[in-house]
Amino acid sequence: MSYCRTQHCSTMYRAVLRLCRKQVLPNSIQRWNQECRLLGLSVDSSSKRLASNTATSPSKSSYESLVERKLFLKTAFARSATAKVAAVTTVDGGKNVEIKWDDGSISKYHSMWLRQSCHCPSCRLSTNQPIVNFMDVNIDATVSDARLDGDKVLKVIWSDDKNHMGLFPVPFLKHYSYSDKSLTEIKNQRKMVFSSEAQIPEVAYSDVMGSDTGLFQWLNHLNKYGICLVKNVPTQEMTIKKVVERIAPIQSSVYGEIFDVKDTPQPINFAYTPVRLELHMDQPMYESPPGLQFLHCLRFDKQVTGGKNFFVDLFHVAHRLREEYPKEFQDLVRIPVNWETVHYDRDFPVHMSYQRPHISLNSDGEIVGVTWHPGLGGPLLVKEEDVEPYFRAYKVMATLLNNFPSQYRHRMQEGDMISFNNRRVLHGRESYNPHDGIRHYQGCYVQIDEFKSQVQVFSNKIGDGKLATRVGNLDLQ
Repeated sequence: MSYCRTQHCSTMYRAVLRLCRKQVLPNSIQRWNQECRLLGLSVDSSSKRLASNTATSPSKSSYESLVERKLFLKTAFARSATAKVAAVTTVDGGKNVEIKWDDGSISKYHSMWLRQSCHCPSCRLSTNQPIVNFMDVNIDATVSDARLDGDKVLKVIWSDDKNHMGLFPVPFLKHYSYSDKSLTEIKNQRKMVFSSEAQIPEVAYSDVMGSDTGLFQWLNHLNKYGICLVKNVPTQEMTIKKVVERIAPIQSSVYGEIFDVKDTPQPINFAYTPVRLELHMDQPMYESPPGLQFLHCLRFDKQVTGGKNFFVDLFHVAHRLREEYPKEFQDLVRIPVNWETVHYDRDFPVHMSYQRPHISLNSDGEIVGVTWHPGLGGPLLVKEEDVEPYFRAYKVMATLLNNFPSQYRHRMQEGDMISFNNRRVLHGRESYNPHDGIRHYQGCYVQIDEFKSQVQVFSNKIGDGKLATRVGNLDLQ
């Protein structure tokens, strides 16, 4: 039977899926073979690896094979695309492969790290998804041979299966190097930059809509500073949808996809009133709160008094808190808060509650998430001895962020669209007099991980290939 490459990958996936659904045990080799023969596959019974009946032509090099299978990802690993290997050695009795790079740096790769990351046709689909089943892997297997094939691919053979030739693109290995030096470089690229400037960075609507370069400029400002103002956006309703979807699909919430921010009779949110809104992030009661937020000013009559927006970088404040008030900082890391929205008197009743601390750290003690909303912090459900320390720390944090010197302030003009990272930048609003005239915004969100993905895609495609800055989504990197 003949299969094209796409059919081959799809078929292997279906074989694995069928085996999983039927709960085939590792020692059920006969059943395994029957399933694979049904789908036109053969199996190496010693290693239980799937193999296509139409393997890649032996005349093709390893590099050509990876390119044909769309697994030599130059763009995805742009920052490592030109990496060159100076020497390859097996060390520690074959437990590790050591690579010396042409820049003098050294990386080690454990035999099981390599096993899980193998790019051969039996271990990875052309969708770049590994299909290694560690239930069938000998965890004590070592590397018996490792050598370059040309200058673009590393070949590896393990001690327990001489017929299994592992393949690894060199840029892949450099990109995922976990040496101390490499991990430090990754952390430095992901580190947030804090600005003392009071000026919000700007881009033009025509640039954002007119070219990928303009879109990348917008994405880059949002990633670097957490905030950016798009100017001269047409003031027709729903224009925001067209602009925002240049980045990613709109993230829906209990307030729908597109919401109108204006004075409303019987409001379901106090943003739909003219009262002052203190600094806050939207909807922390979600497991994954909104990522980017966009507010498009459709109308703001000049005679309306008040209504100016203000913003502050919450991560900047959290770092300052750590420096100046270490005990209060640790209390806000340690003591969880109930973030709640309970509202039954609406068309779609809501009763949401989610517990997390104000500040989240990774294993290295770096800040990876901060949450703040004075209006959605529910009653504490913590140990009695934590109640007073929490409120003392909360007051310190509230005072610090409300008096923080680096705040952005902006009275929106018709055609302005403010965009900001809801996980990083708090926003607030002065009260205004609705009897003076009309103040009408439309708003929406984009999921934070999809934003981060687009930043990385455009950095790799038309930027310098650097990693996206942390975006406050609790990613531990």
